[in-house]
Amino acid sequence: MDQRLPPYGNGEESSCTSSPSCFKYSSTRTAIPEASWKTSVQTLLCPGSQMVELTPTGRQNSGVSRGLQTQTEDPSLRNALKYEHRAGVARIQRPKNFPPGPRPVPIFGNLFQLNITNPLKDFERLAKRYGSVYSLYFGSRPAVVLTGLKALKEALVNKAADFSGRPQNIMITDLTEGKGIVFLDYGPAWKEHRRFALMTLRNFGMGKQSMEDRILGETEHLVARVEKSAGGIMNPQTVFHDTASNIIYLVLFGMRYNYGDEDLKKYVRSFTESTKIVNGPWAMIYETLPFVRPLPLPFKKAFMHFENIRKMDGNMVNKHKPKRVPGQPQNFVDCYLDELDKRGNDGSSFSEEQLVRSVVDLHAAGTDTTSNTLLTAFLYLITHPDIQERCQQEIDEVLEGKAHASFEDRHKMPYVQAVVHESQRIAKTVPLSVPHCATRDTELMGYSIPKGTFIIPNLSSVLSEEGQWKFPHEFNPANFLNEQGEFEKPEAFMPFSAGPRMCLGEGLARMEIFLILVTLLRRFQFFWPEDAGEPDFTPVYGVTLTPRPYRMGVRLRQPAGITESRSTTDTMLGSLIVVWLFICLLFLVFRIQRPKNFPPGPRPVPIFGNLFQLNGDNPLKDYERLAERYGNIYSLYMGGTPAVVLNGLKAVKEALVTKAADFSGRPQNLLMSHLTQGNGVVFLDYGPAWKEHRRFALMTLRNFGMGKQSMEDRILGETEHLVAYFEKCTGSPVDPETLFHKAASNIIYQVLYGTRLNYDDKTLQEYLSHYDVVAEISNGPWGLVYDMIPMVRSLPLPFRKAFTHFEAIKSMIASMVQKQKTLRVPGEPENFVDCYLDELEKGANGGSYFNDADLVRTIMDLHGGGTETSSNTLLTAFLYLMTKPHIQERCQQEIDMVLEGKAYASFEDRHKMPYTQAMIHETQRITSAFPLSVPHSTSKDTELMGYSIPKGTVIIPNLWSVLYEEDQWKFPHEFNLANFLNEQGEFEKPEAFLPFSAGPRICLGEGLARMELFLILVTLLRRFQFYWPEDAGEPDFTPVFGISLKPKPYRMGIRLRQAA
Repeated sequence: MDQRLPPYGNGEESSCTSSPSCFKYSSTRTAIPEASWKTSVQTLLCPGSQMVELTPTGRQNSGVSRGLQTQTEDPSLRNALKYEHRAGVARIQRPKNFPPGPRPVPIFGNLFQLNITNPLKDFERLAKRYGSVYSLYFGSRPAVVLTGLKALKEALVNKAADFSGRPQNIMITDLTEGKGIVFLDYGPAWKEHRRFALMTLRNFGMGKQSMEDRILGETEHLVARVEKSAGGIMNPQTVFHDTASNIIYLVLFGMRYNYGDEDLKKYVRSFTESTKIVNGPWAMIYETLPFVRPLPLPFKKAFMHFENIRKMDGNMVNKHKPKRVPGQPQNFVDCYLDELDKRGNDGSSFSEEQLVRSVVDLHAAGTDTTSNTLLTAFLYLITHPDIQERCQQEIDEVLEGKAHASFEDRHKMPYVQAVVHESQRIAKTVPLSVPHCATRDTELMGYSIPKGTFIIPNLSSVLSEEGQWKFPHEFNPANFLNEQGEFEKPEAFMPFSAGPRMCLGEGLARMEIFLILVTLLRRFQFFWPEDAGEPDFTPVYGVTLTPRPYRMGVRLRQPAGITESRSTTDTMLGSLIVVWLFICLLFLVFRIQRPKNFPPGPRPVPIFGNLFQLNGDNPLKDYERLAERYGNIYSLYMGGTPAVVLNGLKAVKEALVTKAADFSGRPQNLLMSHLTQGNGVVFLDYGPAWKEHRRFALMTLRNFGMGKQSMEDRILGETEHLVAYFEKCTGSPVDPETLFHKAASNIIYQVLYGTRLNYDDKTLQEYLSHYDVVAEISNGPWGLVYDMIPMVRSLPLPFRKAFTHFEAIKSMIASMVQKQKTLRVPGEPENFVDCYLDELEKGANGGSYFNDADLVRTIMDLHGGGTETSSNTLLTAFLYLMTKPHIQERCQQEIDMVLEGKAYASFEDRHKMPYTQAMIHETQRITSAFPLSVPHSTSKDTELMGYSIPKGTVIIPNLWSVLYEEDQWKFPHEFNLANFLNEQGEFEKPEAFLPFSAGPRICLGEGLARMELFLILVTLLRRFQFYWPEDAGEPDFTPVFGISLKPKPYRMGIRLRQAA
């Protein structure tokens, strides 16, 4: 707990011969810097007097204040402060229950408690005295400083809506006029612009291969520049700034500048000069003393330089307009102008002025932080040659035989990753974040925070917080390595801030820093020049921290693996040329022609179709890339079979709902349809048999409890077995994958057979083992090969195993059905199998579609659908709950409040738990359990959004694209419960929430799955706390692709919260 002390001097004023209001503050040493202008101000407050210092205990220390014996000679300053000589005039009062802090001086606030050239040590000192949440006054304006991980997360994440405003009366907001993105105040305009910027940055490569190519391309220019200095000394400041600037220029305008370009130099000069002022003491004076703003003081230059930047960016936008092709955007500016064209005069927040300010924001944020982090990294690498050498060894080993690094290589470079992250931590690039303000009257950690209060998140305090880091005050990669040498990222790593105001370019910055560092360390050795004296690690303070200028020596090194790989590369190149010539020959002989008015798509290769355009392990990114190129409806060829991919809500709804009868067929020539032989419910083709089986299955599931109390009892009963298992495991990590699979399996078993199996039952384990093999093959690259190249189906390739294991599952189910036949009482059904057998007997002589084979296949469908989706969604939920403990804690608070006095949860309780409901739905969205649904096919020749679709065409509804669609979600690419909460914190479900598909083919077990997820999650969160094990390394959120997506295996720690 933070120890909070009263304000300096216990709130008492000192006695003074000249003025009773004369007082001085101190903590341990002199609290007033000796700058001459401060001396003048203090002398004005108590001219020619003997000062009385109040210590923290309230005792008086007499003595003449050093440097304060002469009166100021500045009459304008004397007049401005004249009324201050009257005792008690204009005294600032803290609001009731406001965080404590040092007593402010009228007019000046707490200006004298801070070293305005770098107040970070003062913030640290004040936090020790007043706690992790304390207040200061800038002039008469109240501000609250947040220190440490707990306080920052509570404000910026847990209570994000209350603390995401921007103060509108400080220097930087006056410069920007509160426009752009970074300094735009919290509200609809900001949300609209942030969503647009995130979407556009992603579309133009943030986190994608195209962005990687841009960075590597620019890095080659950097390498050429550094090579000129090889064997000598270079100054890295300008070159890193130019490199980072060019990368963001490529995103914004699709162009780059030469490093010596005069326009670039002018831009960087204006930017550097304005940030120097904004980050320095004159900005603090501007913000603390509003009455000096009209005076011709140095801060006026910032406005002049900022206006130059705005004009330069405005000119670039105007220059760019004639080059663009409307509707075919190539960069951020094109996208914004297209958006402006679409909106016309609709009164939205989009405007050309906003575009220019957004460009300024993105360019500044994308340049300063990255270049300063690179400067910090190389400063430490050249002064810690052992760390540099170990990085180079790891880089050489991983990149052996490769021409250049890839961002994916970071997973194989734990030490380099640790160095990159440690550089970001020690750089503390944005030490006090960008200022926030309270958007409404709120509360934080027991204190009342009025609307409009200036909020200063001290990120620097989190990045060097005791208890959060092994070596908080030194540069040591061990801060990001576990005992096994694996990379792990502590929760306190937040150089980009946290919550909705988190830096837009985080993904871009991480990729830039990694690729630039790895490329340079692979090519060069860097060293501290002998004549450079002792390194100075003290940074220059500002909105961003910058290392002091330094020079570094450069030597060329011979990267292992590059020369040796040439012969291998030549051989591979020769083989590829032969293969390509063969494919070209096939193409000429067997060229595939698209039907007339068929959706566009990449040109298929004879025999293989578009197999080479897709990553067999996970084609989702390829589908996204193709949609960007060809639109939301495009075509592929699976061998010689045409397929149409539907992307986005509009296309998916049009096909599956509006024109459901045309698009509800099932293709009968794929691996899954061959395995099931087109029987059951899920893979049965559209027609009378399917309608009859689906109607029967829905009716029977409802009769046996789907959505009713009896089903609730079954789920709660099974959940108690889960609880008992977890109780045995408290204190030690467990692998939850098999456990959740067995629990979900048992719930559907009770519906199907009226019984459950013990978790260690060999039958259950054998069944799940067979099922996993079938799913792995069907969902993997061999399933894709089977579907796309029919000629190989008879060969003894790995997909043949799927048929063997599928037959084993059928045999097991048939045996269980036979056993059930001996137990049942005809006409008195107790479960699904009994109902089906009764139906069989009714239609024995009537040519019914019901038969024993279809019963077995229907059981397989229901068991597969009822197990896989629920267990994978639970696995995803706990992965995110462990790695986002603030969300877990808030869910638990809501659950405790609603269930107080109740023995167990009820499905009806969901209506009183909006936050928990939002968490469950966000988990389903982010899981995207069936990313490409189950394939459909057209049941007749039809039309879709202007395209002609022939009968029998395979239809792939890309549900993943809908669940991550820009404009449909507030935060489409992150796990954020705000996607399902409105401004009032109430649960609301967007139209694009389609995890179970849509239309007549929507998942049969949707109702059962929703009830399962709610009751299991609520019960477990009520009883236990789940956490990420310390030795588990960094969480990997990348799912394993298949018909259903599932998280990669992980372990979770368990602690008891409440006895069962």
